[in-house]
Amino acid sequence: MPVPGVFLRSSLRGRLFSKTTAAGLLIGTSGVLYCLQTTKALHLDVSSSDHPSRQPERLLKSTKSVHDVDAKLREHEQSYVVEETLSGITRYDVSQVSSNFPSEDDHAEIIVPTPASHWSFFAVFDGHNGWETSHWLRSNLLPAVIGAMADLFASCFRDADTGGLRENVIPDPSPQDIDRVIKDTFIRIDHDIVSEPLERVFATLSRETAMRLLAPAYAGSCALLGFYDSRTRLLRIALTGDSRAVLGRRVTDADGQVSYEVHVLSQDQNGYNESEVSRLAAEHPGETGLAKDGRVMGWGMCRAFGDARMKWSLDAQARLKEGYLGRTPYKNVLTPPYFTAEPVITTTAIQPGDFLILATDGLWESISNAEAVGLVGTWLGDPKSPDMHTPEQLQSNYGPEDLPVPIQADDTARYRQWNTKKRFSNGELNAATHLIRNALGGADKDLTAALLAINPPRSRTYRDDITAVVVFFDGA
Repeated sequence: MPVPGVFLRSSLRGRLFSKTTAAGLLIGTSGVLYCLQTTKALHLDVSSSDHPSRQPERLLKSTKSVHDVDAKLREHEQSYVVEETLSGITRYDVSQVSSNFPSEDDHAEIIVPTPASHWSFFAVFDGHNGWETSHWLRSNLLPAVIGAMADLFASCFRDADTGGLRENVIPDPSPQDIDRVIKDTFIRIDHDIVSEPLERVFATLSRETAMRLLAPAYAGSCALLGFYDSRTRLLRIALTGDSRAVLGRRVTDADGQVSYEVHVLSQDQNGYNESEVSRLAAEHPGETGLAKDGRVMGWGMCRAFGDARMKWSLDAQARLKEGYLGRTPYKNVLTPPYFTAEPVITTTAIQPGDFLILATDGLWESISNAEAVGLVGTWLGDPKSPDMHTPEQLQSNYGPEDLPVPIQADDTARYRQWNTKKRFSNGELNAATHLIRNALGGADKDLTAALLAINPPRSRTYRDDITAVVVFFDGA
């Protein structure tokens, strides 16, 4: 939890972002002061440099009993009841179960009161080829976006004719400007990861220094950001990679029966995405084999932070190989860059009772979009009985056909790999843990125990790191 006067350092030109609970001051990337009249700090999960799943003593935990399995599923869960009613959010739950060691997933959340509304930011980071990029994003992406947004809104206020404005009313920038600022911030952050360290590396002869500076560049990470403005009730989803955002919307029929609509708010950026394949083909004319079997040049996604070997020039890679333990360029990397960190952004108007699911692809390998919404709907229970999600429901055993959502085709792979049918259970107090439990066996407790008993690196054959965030908007 932030305290008054806490400073968050952003990678963007080394600026400082200051959030205080009393003065309500935020300093943007340009140094512009944007007055945030805050009431109280809520939560910012970017303060710790030691990710718990990276502590060696956590690697070989026993999973001999159901109790141990439950403890492992719940080890990194977090639930936050949002006391500030004007935020438009009542609660958010976070949970994470790792497969890799160290875990390559990360996440960050913050709710920032502004003069006219509240900004809520939720992000999940799905790392690959190491944990360094996702960990770097956890500490830097949200402060950078908040600072850039503060600059944008401050510039609108400064440029506007404020004579007829009510106190604390700030004119909104255009939707296009908001999207542009988010995209530009993602791109600048990636430049700080991939390109800026090269100058420092080439200025030294130390290979150790080079390896330390370039660790987030050599690794990579997807990023999924949710940004909610409580005044406009608009939710923006910015995706770089193949994590996914899905919205559940409660509907009640004439007989009073509650069900949920499923709204997919992002599209995975991989070799199955025709627009991404077309983009790459246009950027690299005449090159063959860019996409095959859903993968892009052998990778599961085609937008990411880091992954510098898909972005650095061949000259830079040759120089790194010669003097800094760099690797030989990939054979199919002919005209880099191939990957980009620029996000695709969608905007959705939130209705009372909606909830948002943000998750890394480890969840979506097991649970379909509709199943995820249905599982959270089941967890919520009857809106008239908000205490329905209690441990007493632990013995429940039901299938996808019993969920309060339209039945859709199931294209997930893991349950087929495990050679079993999906059977779901309730019993978790945390909605994100509820999703993860059902992604790892659900009512089949023996399957869950078996999956969690497999240690890395062999566990990666059976399951990926999973991080899930569930956000409940007012009226849920």
